[in-house]
Amino acid sequence: MTNQTIKIKARPNETIRFPGLCVHCAQPGATPLRLKKRHGRITRLVDVPLCTDCAQELTRKSGEEERLEKMGWAAAGGTAVIVLALGLLLTPVGLAFWLRLLLGLVAGLGAGTAVLLYFRRLALQKALPAKLTILQSAQIETFSWRAITFSFTNEAFYERFRDLNQP
Repeated sequence: MTNQTIKIKARPNETIRFPGLCVHCAQPGATPLRLKKRHGRITRLVDVPLCTDCAQELTRKSGEEERLEKMGWAAAGGTAVIVLALGLLLTPVGLAFWLRLLLGLVAGLGAGTAVLLYFRRLALQKALPAKLTILQSAQIETFSWRAITFSFTNEAFYERFRDLNQP
């Protein structure tokens, strides 16, 4: 499969029309798959349609993926507690206890979140091949304040999308 790329004019919060087909297999679909692209401090979110079979396939996890997700939660919790304790121990005693506790909590939550995101990224790399194929069937390549560029692997979906969004 080759990627077909299309650029359409669409401002943020403007509705983009998608055909009622699954972006992966071109079966009738209505379940949303959220595409996300970040550029600097701006994130663009777009929902594309999936059929129920592909949506169900996205919920399946490999053993390694599930193991890494569970390890991520444990590591994130442990990291948060350790950083909280270090925050309480290393902040000056002259500060009020509630302020030291607040600083430790903020640092612990930040470190725990970073560890959790790292493990989620690792888990996604170990996902089932079918799941990865579905996730890669549509992507936002680039976007600006007035246009967005999509990439699709399904030619039938691409053709219908292009017909719906021609100026």
